[in-house]
Formats: sequence, structure tokens, C-alpha cells
Amino acid sequence: MSGKMNNALDPAKAPQFLDMMLRRNKIVIISATYCEYCTKLKMLLIEMKHRFVSLEINIIPNGREVFAEVVGRTGVHTVPQVFLNGKYFGGYDDLVALYRRGELSATLERR
Repeated sequence: MSGKMNNALDPAKAPQFLDMMLRRNKIVIISATYCEYCTKLKMLLIEMKHRFVSLEINIIPNGREVFAEVVGRTGVHTVPQVFLNGKYFGGYDDLVALYRRGELSATLERR
């Protein structure tokens, strides 16, 4: 038996993990550390002082399974993907469009 700890999430539990994260956090971003648009989106939300949780699919245990669950729910195969109050909201372009119209803060606070 190895002395290494296994941090992997049971792949069958990816749906429950995602549900828990969406339930506990108003804004959840499905992201990847190598994604330029993910970084831009997170910086925009930080600049606007909105709190969020970012699930970095290339870092979290069983990120592939979690992302597969996200894709199954949204039908979208790219990151970032944003969930507000547990519901899929959109991606980078959707949030930036609201920001440019001056509606992003009101939308995030209202939901």
C-alpha cells in the first residue's frame, strides 16, 4: 500500500460535487488556468468587487469528470462558464456584453 494520499474525487460523485458548489455559492465560474478569457472574466469580477468561486478544471481532482457534468447540463464545451444562483448564465461574451451596457452589476445583484 502506498503512503500517498489519493485526492481524487470519485467520478460518480462529480454531479453531487457540482450541485454542492452551485448551492453554496452565488457565482460559480467553470474555468481553466490556461484560459485567457477565464482570467479576463475573473479580473473583471474582482475589479467590480463581486465574490465568486472558480472551479479550475485543470487543477481540481477529477476536473475532467466535473467538466463533463457541466457540459452535460449546459451543452457548452468551452470555458469560462458562469452559473448564477445555481443556474447556467453564459460565458465570457455574455457577461462582457452586460458589462458594456452597464447592466452586469445589477444583473448579478438581482439574481
